[in-house]
Amino acid sequence: MITPTNITNYNRTQEELEEFLLFCILVAGKNAEQTARKLNSFLSKRKDFGVADMTPFEFVKYLDDDKLLLSVMQSEKLGQYRRIAHSFREIIKHKSKLNSVTPYELEQIKGIGSKTSRFFVLHSRPKQHYAVLDTHILRWLRDHGINAPKSTPSKNKYIQLEKQFLNYANEYGILPAELDLQIWTTYANQKIKTK
Repeated sequence: MITPTNITNYNRTQEELEEFLLFCILVAGKNAEQTARKLNSFLSKRKDFGVADMTPFEFVKYLDDDKLLLSVMQSEKLGQYRRIAHSFREIIKHKSKLNSVTPYELEQIKGIGSKTSRFFVLHSRPKQHYAVLDTHILRWLRDHGINAPKSTPSKNKYIQLEKQFLNYANEYGILPAELDLQIWTTYANQKIKTK
């Protein structure tokens, strides 16, 4: 099961990468803890269907082939069913290259934007230089005097703000994934650790 407070893992197995990418797609605009539990419940349905040995992507394909994907998603209350089902179907095409797929390639899939693509890459591969501009990061940027919107910006503005976030990470001498996680886990305390 995905643990949102310990999201960075550079040694995921193929099955764990598949689960993490499904989580990245699902969590956009939602509570991370609840989404992790719902995804876990969704994937546990493999046992009910007698296919417990399938990987997450194989299970999605299995459900889709039997025209059951939407109904199982609805039974688990995953939300945004059409967008997510479409993204789930399309992401399977990248199964063989989850260790190397680029944010640009992921963004070619309808329903996957800059934030989702970068979230997957940043927290599954070491030394990546991207920013996941979620509400926490955007608020942190505003608190640092940067004109950042309250929700994820469009592509050009995203790239501009990403550069500013990466400059802060560089200035603090930490990887972007570390700064991202520090902001996400400690922002409520208004204390961001820097080196």
